[in-house]
Amino acid sequence: MYKKIAMITLAFAYILLSIIAASKGGDFDVFLEAATKLNNHQNIYAPPFIKPDLQYYYSPLFALLLIPFSNIGPAFELFWLLLSGYLLFRIYKCISAYLDLRVVNNGDNLLLFFISLFFMLRFILYNITMIQVTIFLLWAILESIELIQKNKYVIGSLLLAFAINIKLMPIVILPYLIYRKKFNTFLLVLSFSLIYLYLPAIFIGYDFNNFLLHEWWAVINPSNKEHLIEAGTKAQSLVGMIPVFLTETTGQLNISRNIISLNPEKAILITNVIRATLVILTVFFLKSPFIKNIDRLSEIRAIGYICLLTPMIFPHQQIYAFIFLYPICVYLTYYCIVLWRYDWNAKSKMYVFSLLTLSTILSPIIGSDVIGRRAYDLVHHFRLLGIVVLLLIIYAAISSPQKVKQIITNQSLQAVPNEE
Repeated sequence: MYKKIAMITLAFAYILLSIIAASKGGDFDVFLEAATKLNNHQNIYAPPFIKPDLQYYYSPLFALLLIPFSNIGPAFELFWLLLSGYLLFRIYKCISAYLDLRVVNNGDNLLLFFISLFFMLRFILYNITMIQVTIFLLWAILESIELIQKNKYVIGSLLLAFAINIKLMPIVILPYLIYRKKFNTFLLVLSFSLIYLYLPAIFIGYDFNNFLLHEWWAVINPSNKEHLIEAGTKAQSLVGMIPVFLTETTGQLNISRNIISLNPEKAILITNVIRATLVILTVFFLKSPFIKNIDRLSEIRAIGYICLLTPMIFPHQQIYAFIFLYPICVYLTYYCIVLWRYDWNAKSKMYVFSLLTLSTILSPIIGSDVIGRRAYDLVHHFRLLGIVVLLLIIYAAISSPQKVKQIITNQSLQAVPNEE
């Protein structure tokens, strides 16, 4: 009964926040304006923009699909937020499907849901208030992988290619497909991606579509100067974090944060080396490509790492993009609950309490309404969010799925308390 009450309360709060956010507008205003400009055969990547500080970074196809809704902005934005709420539920279902929930009782299942939700709440709220597409992108990644694993290759490839078309972030799954020897699926995703790029040409003409594709690349090209070092408070990816500690930069706060004073070129080089190292580390989580059957728990940890890495390696990633931490957050929460239930010794206590302390930076506790605007700006000025994400990699690495499997094997499932 208490579970139903909790879920109804949660749904009501989400709907209320969505109504408020839709009435105020957010980043989706920029997307709908791009649709209007496209309908008028204008360059959607050139000023003026409805919000001067917000550039349209998404695909021509996305703008084209939004044209029918461009005149009903608030109503469609509310629909989008409600859809995102449902997709959040689907995201959790996709993640939890990898876990052996028989090892925990019903109360622990609820605990797993609410603890992982708590540490994602700050990023969920950003996605609601800014009316972003990041929740959709994360869902598309997880849903497409699940479809592909169920041998529904065409539908899974169509979905993944569409997400890549909207915003390039889901492209990180392409190397994953190759590593898992899904070569045909990889080719399908590439083929559908190419189709999506040129599909708008049917409606806007081949030449204008080519022009827009060129303009799109011009604003998202990672080699652009503005994407090499991002000194502003909002930037949280590696290009916003590593260089500010290695070279002198000017942020919103007039407080020095560089540890050493390298020239910008060396700072950029070191950043790219760290980027490459973290990408190569993916192999540690994916294990050998020659293993035929990867257990589900190891697989969600690997997928969780890839998702964690995504907002770190792409430039121009703000706080809302860190909803991509959700899969690894659920995995680590599950790992802690298993330790608490079946292996609660001094070492486990140190692991759990240190992880909880570290994760405080992710939580709503670090919000301007709680700690004050000055402290909040300092947290982001000194890139504590990015630092914590890097430290989470260590916790993910030592949180062995094999240990959980061993605990499950050693415990009689019949002895697990049943709170039904």
